[in-house]
This record gives sequence, structure tokens and C-alpha cells, in this order.
Amino acid sequence: MNNKQLHPVIGSGFIAKKFKKSSNFLRKNNIIVYAAGISNSLEKNRKNLNREISKFLEFYKKTNKRIVYISTYSINDSSRVKNKYVKNKILIEKIIRKKVANYLIIRLPEIVGQNKNPYTLSNFFYNKINNSEEFILYHNTKRNILDIDDAIKNCLKLIKLRKRKNEIVNLLSRKFYTPYQIVKIFEKVLKKKANFTMKKINNSNWHLKNNFYINTKKTYLMKTLKKHYA
Repeated sequence: MNNKQLHPVIGSGFIAKKFKKSSNFLRKNNIIVYAAGISNSLEKNRKNLNREISKFLEFYKKTNKRIVYISTYSINDSSRVKNKYVKNKILIEKIIRKKVANYLIIRLPEIVGQNKNPYTLSNFFYNKINNSEEFILYHNTKRNILDIDDAIKNCLKLIKLRKRKNEIVNLLSRKFYTPYQIVKIFEKVLKKKANFTMKKINNSNWHLKNNFYINTKKTYLMKTLKKHYA
């Protein structure tokens, strides 16, 4: 398969589908967005994890275009860095830095949007609260939330701005939230009480550097959850 046969967006998830609306721009600028990967961030099956690595290794050898790899900001979270899903992302980033001549790695936080993936943070909370199921909330951690449309719009802005070769950028909203804060806003959106137990977790240490911030208002999380779940 040569460059002309490769679609400018690799992946079938809801992030990839959103990027595909910009296929003409990507094709015109000789860019391929790689937004494929495992949908379950708690995946432990070694075959599935190895398959993700193998697919990327097969892909990058087929193109000399600029590769924009969609990674995860969880790489910066000390409480999740040992997670097998996150380890895979770290490995793919290492492969890119070593093997790819022209790349941009964009690490995304928790993305909220219309999708059927039960493993996203917002879908997990929504399903648990909506179905009146008990779940665990962790102390001493925080999450960054972006609406899918804001994420894609600003990824494209980064692609246009960052003409320099070979960068890693964290795309974030200005505010971080504890899981408790997110659940409390979900309760208001769904008009339903959540049934949860608080549990301690090792403190999340975030390495805040090389960030590209989206300016968001205080009501951003409420508006985002209402948009997709109300």
C-alpha cells in the first residue's frame, strides 16, 4: 500500500470519525492522523495489546507523510502510568520518536462525545448513575475534560500552528476536576443521585509542561455534559 492508497485518518472510533470530516484538509497537506487503538483503557489482554503495537508498526512503514498520532494525557499521570493501556501508548510514542521522520503527537485528556464506548470516563459515570448502580470514586486524583468538538477543532489548530517537525503537545482545558466534582455535576444534569463509595488512590502527580490550553469558562463541564447526556 502506498501513500495514495492510505486514508488520511486511520481509526474507526468516535475521535477518528470526527477527524474524517477534515479529510480533504489532511490530504491536501500531506498529513495522516493516526487515531486508532484500544477503546478499553483497562484492557489487560496481551493479544489485544500486542495487536495494537503490530498495527502501528505495519502502518508507519507504509507512509512518508507527516504522522499526527493521537495519544493520551494519562501518560503524565503517575497513578495510571503502570496501566497496560498507557504503557502501550508510551511504547508507540517511543517508536514514533525513534522511527518517524516527521510527526506531531497530541495527547488528549478525557473526551466527552456521542459514542457507545462504555469505558470512557463520562460514559462510565453516566451509565452507573442512570442505572442506579454503585461504583467507586477515588480520592487524590483529578481529570481534565474536553468536548469532542473542541478537541478536534483545536487538534486541527495545532496541526496548522505546529509546522515545526517532531513535537509532543498536551491539549487541555484550563481546569482540572476531581471525579467527585464530575459526578456531582452529572447528578444535576441527570437529576438523579449517584450511589458511590469513596476510596483512596495514590496521589496523581501531573507533569505540566508543553501544554496547549483551551480557554474554557466555569460552566464548561456542565454545558459539555448537558450537550451529550441531558
